[in-house]
Amino acid sequence: MTLAATTDEDELVVAIASESDLNHARMVARETCKLVAIRGYQAQKVVTTVSELARNIARYAKTGRVRFRVDTSDEMIVVIAEDNGPGISNLDEILAGQYRSRTGLGRGLLGSRDLADVFDIQTSPAGTIVKIAFSYSQRKPWTTSTT
Repeated sequence: MTLAATTDEDELVVAIASESDLNHARMVARETCKLVAIRGYQAQKVVTTVSELARNIARYAKTGRVRFRVDTSDEMIVVIAEDNGPGISNLDEILAGQYRSRTGLGRGLLGSRDLADVFDIQTSPAGTIVKIAFSYSQRKPWTTSTT
């Protein structure tokens, strides 16, 4: 699957300008999971990852956006977190698990990569774009036993 940025009208965008916007991003993540019937641990993975990416925007870039869409052809929830911040100069160190931040554990991006089914990050001094996706096609259907 290729995660291409779109301006599709089926996309929902949450602006991130402060820590108070994190709740809105988490709520949209939960509602998106409900839309495609993701529950439990799988839904928590989506919400946790969105929370981490939105927190990074608020903390390090100051402003940005988190975009949500459901890709029905690939059966994926696609989330794109983007900002115009200073970029991540030590990305390789972070993704190798060798970084510890002064404000936390420094595991937000690493954890997001591990939780997502698809992860792509592009960073430069002009900003950062993190594209993640979560499959909803492998969820088990609800069944009941009559025996």
